Amino acid sequence: MSPELTASERIADFLTALRPADIPPEVLQRAKLHLLDTLGAGIAGAASREVHLSRSALAAAHGTPSPGTGSPVWGTPAGLPPLAAAFVNGVACHAFELDDSGGCDHSGAVVVPAALAALAVRAGGSAGGADDDGTGVDGGRLLHAVVSGYEVGRRVQDALGGYDPVNNQGWHSTGVTGTFAAAVAAGVVLGLDAPQLVSAIGLAGSFTGGTWAFIGDGAMSKRMHVGRAAEAGLNSALLAKAGFTGPRDLFSAPWGSFLKLYGQPGDVQESRLFDTLGEDWQVQRASIKPYATCRSTHSAIDAILSLRDRGITAEATQKITVRTSALIADMCGTADVRSLVSTQLSMQFALAAALMHGTVGLDQVAEQGRNDPRLRELMGRIHVEVDPEQHGGSAEPFLTVQTDTDSFGVQAVKAKGAATNRLSDQETIGKFEGLAGTRLPGDRVKAISRLVLGLESVHDAGPLLGLLAADSEPAVLT
Repeated sequence: MSPELTASERIADFLTALRPADIPPEVLQRAKLHLLDTLGAGIAGAASREVHLSRSALAAAHGTPSPGTGSPVWGTPAGLPPLAAAFVNGVACHAFELDDSGGCDHSGAVVVPAALAALAVRAGGSAGGADDDGTGVDGGRLLHAVVSGYEVGRRVQDALGGYDPVNNQGWHSTGVTGTFAAAVAAGVVLGLDAPQLVSAIGLAGSFTGGTWAFIGDGAMSKRMHVGRAAEAGLNSALLAKAGFTGPRDLFSAPWGSFLKLYGQPGDVQESRLFDTLGEDWQVQRASIKPYATCRSTHSAIDAILSLRDRGITAEATQKITVRTSALIADMCGTADVRSLVSTQLSMQFALAAALMHGTVGLDQVAEQGRNDPRLRELMGRIHVEVDPEQHGGSAEPFLTVQTDTDSFGVQAVKAKGAATNRLSDQETIGKFEGLAGTRLPGDRVKAISRLVLGLESVHDAGPLLGLLAADSEPAVLT
C-alpha cells in the first residue's frame, strides 16, 4: 500500500478488495458462531425492559416502515425502519450481558444489528437511492461483513492502546469504537466502494462516545451505547453510499484527530489499525459468554464453580475473598442488585449466584432471582480486595473460601468462552438454541441455526430476517 494513504484508506482498500474466498475457513467458522451467538442474545433480549422502553418511548419517531423496507425487531412480531431496528436490536443484544466480548468490546451487538438492518435496506431496494437494484445479498457477503466489522472495531480499540487505557479514562469502549465496526459491516452489505467506505469510517467518528457514569447507579445507558453504535454505523454507511462525505484522515487529522481525542500519547499507535490486515483476524480474538454477567466476573465464576464441584456449598461458606485488579474492583466490586445493570456488574452477586445455583443465567439475574434473601445474605459474606500485582480488565482473580471446617484457595484461570479457552461449537449452538427458544418455536430456532452455519453457500441471506420474527410480544423480564 502507498505510504500516502491514510489509515481509513488502507482499511477501506483491504476490505473492499476482500472476498469470502480470501478469508480462512476457520475465521469464517468463528464469524458464523459469533453471528449465531449474537442472534440468540438479541432474540432473548427482546424481553428486556430496555427494549420495551426503547420501543415505547420512540414509537412516534420510529414510525411505521413502508411495505418491503422494514427490518424485524428480533424475537417480536414487530418491524421498524432499518435505522430504528439497528438501535433496538443493538440494545436487545446487550440487554442481558449475554453478547460476546473481546472485540470493541461488544462487537457482535453492534456489528450484527447493523449488518442485518443493512440487509433489510438492500432487500427493500433503498440503499443509496435509485441506483440500487434491490437485489439480495448472498451469505458470503454477510459473513464478509461480519468479519469486517470485528476487524475494524477491535483494531480501533487497539490503536487507542487497548481495552484498559480506554476504559481507565472513563470511556465505554463499545460506544467509542463500536460505531466503526457497525459502519464497515453495514458498508460491506450495502456494497460501498473504497472511497465510500472511507467516508463511512470518517462519518462514524462523529457518532462516537459513551462513558462509564452508569456504573454509579446501574443506569440503562450502557445498553444505549451499543444500540446507538449500531444505528450510527448504519447511518454513516447509508450517508456515504448516497455521496455524503466524511474525512479521509479521521484518525491522525492535524485538528480533530480521533486518536488524540480518545487516546493518551503513550498508548496510541495508529499502525495497529492496518498492520497485519489479512494475517491476524480479529474475530478470532473475541470470546463467547456462558454467563449473564460482566465478562470480568467470569473467571471468578469458573473458579467458584470448581469448588462447588468439589462439594463446597453456600450453606457451609463463611467468607469468600476475591483479590483482583483495581479496574475490576472498581467496575465489579459493589454488592448492588437494585437494577439489572448493577446486578450484572457485581462480583458478589455473580459468585453467590454461581455457588447457590451452579450457573448465572437469566433466571438468576432477573428481579426474583437477584432478590432471593438467601442470595443477598451470601453476598454479604463475599469481599473484593485490590491486589496491586494484578492489572486490567482481564486479570484473573485469586479466591479464598473459608467454610465451617476448612479454607481453600483457588487461582482463577482464563474464563470459559475466552479465545484461549473456547466453548465448543456445540456448546455455542446449545447456548443459541436455549436463548432463541425463549421467544421462537423449536423448528424456527433450528432453521436459523442451519442457515447461519451454512451461510457461505446461501445465495440470498434475506430469508434470515423473516426467521427472526416471533408470533407474539414478550413478557418483560426485569
